[in-house]
Amino acid sequence: MLPLPRAARVLLPIPISYRRAGEDDWFPSRVQNISESGVLFGPTELEPGTPVEVMFSPPVPVGSLAPGKQVCVAEVVRAAELGVVAARFEECRFVLEA
Repeated sequence: MLPLPRAARVLLPIPISYRRAGEDDWFPSRVQNISESGVLFGPTELEPGTPVEVMFSPPVPVGSLAPGKQVCVAEVVRAAELGVVAARFEECRFVLEA
């Protein structure tokens, strides 16, 4: 069985906010790159296996992700040097602002 092709990554240095699942406080960080399946961001002290929520506003489409403010349920799948982590999206939804 062949591995699935990786989603195309886009260098998009935009702000991102994150929090551990179930917590109230959001923390600021910065996107390094993003794809329709996940995001690489930091700095953070998150560990692999941590369920998180991330909130960001891509200004352009990224694969099947449309532009606009979104919250995604995700899981940290990798931690790299200098507090940068990769999180895989499980579900994303638009944030409607009143």
